Amino acid sequence: MLVGGSVGILAVAAATLALLPARGTVAAPLLVALGAGLMVAGLNAAGVGAGANAFEALLAAAAGLLLARVLGAPAVAVAVPMFVAAIDLYSVLTGPARRLLDSGGGVVDALSFALPAWGGGLAGRLGVSDAVFLAMFAAWAWDFGLRRRATIVAMVSGLVAALVLSVALDTAIPALPLLVAGYLLPNGDRLLDLLRGREGAPGAG
Repeated sequence: MLVGGSVGILAVAAATLALLPARGTVAAPLLVALGAGLMVAGLNAAGVGAGANAFEALLAAAAGLLLARVLGAPAVAVAVPMFVAAIDLYSVLTGPARRLLDSGGGVVDALSFALPAWGGGLAGRLGVSDAVFLAMFAAWAWDFGLRRRATIVAMVSGLVAALVLSVALDTAIPALPLLVAGYLLPNGDRLLDLLRGREGAPGAG
């Protein structure tokens, strides 16, 4: 389960981050969202499961890049991650997401990536919202001169850690708080500089 699920998460992350070079435009993410959305709708209707992951990742990436552009203010780049982490923690542990996971069904399928286990079955699920915020935070890392490579590695590691914990504890673990930690921890000093009005050095790793 850990091997198959981790490979699935890395594949989803790679597909999501592949759209990152288009972060400076509006037309490209919109066109990708339109095309990927049509594919996702058709594939979900056909019940292909994990076969729709790549197109779901592109749809999530396009949404994340557009949100990063609309919400591209330094204060927002600090406040939003902490807010969504708190909301996801509540939602998955005791709130609406917990009830959806307990009931299962088509809604969960449509709002998550199926992560196949090694040898068959499912290792777990990764929320589509996790990919949206992965793309958004990655775009901010580039736009605000944060530590790009360290941020990407830490965020993807956070997603994998959520899978490991969910398997070890046999319960759903919210991935967004760990994703947010991967965004904030490598960049604490630079995010503070942003809030004080001093941007980090563009292109710094």
